[in-house]
Amino acid sequence: MKKSIKKMSFIVLAVMVCVGSAFATTCYVTDDDRPIKYDELPAEAKSFVSKNFAKEQVSHVSLDNDLIGKEYTVVFLSGAKVEFDGDGAWKEVDCRYSHVPTAIVPEAINTYVKEHYPGSKITELKREHGNWEAKITGGLELTFNGNFKLVDIDD
Repeated sequence: MKKSIKKMSFIVLAVMVCVGSAFATTCYVTDDDRPIKYDELPAEAKSFVSKNFAKEQVSHVSLDNDLIGKEYTVVFLSGAKVEFDGDGAWKEVDCRYSHVPTAIVPEAINTYVKEHYPGSKITELKREHGNWEAKITGGLELTFNGNFKLVDIDD
């Protein structure tokens, strides 16, 4: 009986050490949402901001450096934000209180929204795994595949 308790205690202790080590390593390896200067953004990201958000004032910029890679976020004083991948390509544009610049919305998505939801604006646009997600005023989320065919609607 004492042997099995000692063995069980040893196993529990070993598991706790492994989990603790993994957690500690993760904490030191990741650099979650560290503020950076605007000038530290990749050139492609700075170009995107100056072209599509020229009238906006940058509130802050952050770098999320995790195990998968780098991700940059630019937040504007208006509350809008843009997320970029490590190379500076935009991944998500969220314009909560206004609308996404039409220059970055594919024409097929613009046309679909105009035809099926007249008067609605696209407030958020996301590119993910070959799909496009467009959130419109009123809260509907429209998902398009890589050929811009509507594949899902969420409310």
